[in-house]
Amino acid sequence: MESDYLMIHALEPVRYASAGRVETMKPFCHPTRTLDSYVLLIGIRGSLFIEQEGQLYEVGPGHTLLLKKGIKHRGIKPSKPGLSYYWFHFNLDNHRATYLDKKQMDEQIMRFRQEPYSHILASFIFIPTFFKPPEIERLNILFNQLTDLAQGGGRTHLGASYIMTSLLIELSEQLIASYASPLAKTSLQRDLSHIMEWIRVYANQPLTVKRVSDQFNYNPDYLTRQFKQHIGLSLQKYITLVKMTKAKDILSRTRRTIKEVAADVGIQDEKYFMRLFKKTEGMTPTAFRKAFYRIHLTNLKE
Repeated sequence: MESDYLMIHALEPVRYASAGRVETMKPFCHPTRTLDSYVLLIGIRGSLFIEQEGQLYEVGPGHTLLLKKGIKHRGIKPSKPGLSYYWFHFNLDNHRATYLDKKQMDEQIMRFRQEPYSHILASFIFIPTFFKPPEIERLNILFNQLTDLAQGGGRTHLGASYIMTSLLIELSEQLIASYASPLAKTSLQRDLSHIMEWIRVYANQPLTVKRVSDQFNYNPDYLTRQFKQHIGLSLQKYITLVKMTKAKDILSRTRRTIKEVAADVGIQDEKYFMRLFKKTEGMTPTAFRKAFYRIHLTNLKE
């Protein structure tokens, strides 16, 4: 691929156009289109099959795909019933957008490492054409904030543009973080990265400091100290943070009961889950869900 990344000059927000969620009840093949806006897709369930610039993409759960402005894209085969994905249309003046290939993106990352506090570099957002962000829940939460605000009309359209830009920044930051060289890390730092990913993957199970420590053959007190020193919070707080992030994602995009959401993040005591959520987020799970009750479901006949 010649243009794997979109570099956006972001001294002002991108312009939000529309957003929604596709839910299919029968086989669905994406239409062939050439748009005058950019589109970002985020897979939720099932797989969407799309071709763009001769490249075939399978957008599965947790994947993101950028459909490029002025470039034809088309569905290449039907998806199975039950497909679900988020979509966002946004506008951007041509002078603010530059496509980069892999070598050019590597050069930008090198500049970041050489000039980590550069205000010039900080004014750019980098969007991969196809990516699987390690913390997709953060994008899902921002999506639901975006659609809820956008449904309000009037001046909320400006707010939607800022949230859309925040979502793109989050995606860009996860992309940049993925460039971290494992060779440059100590053995402990590699273990901490592995432990953090393991906790994220198994957030649906009961997790304790002892269980995590035993899994990686560390003393619980030592591992907690190292987490505090290198990550900035204790191991227990990190476990809680991951579980609450996952819970917010589920609350914002499903109608599962509070008891079911608690079980989804490995907490069997519903009342304990509610206390923990309120302590962490400053509101009850029900109050959080009410903040995201308006989501635009796409009419596939349109």
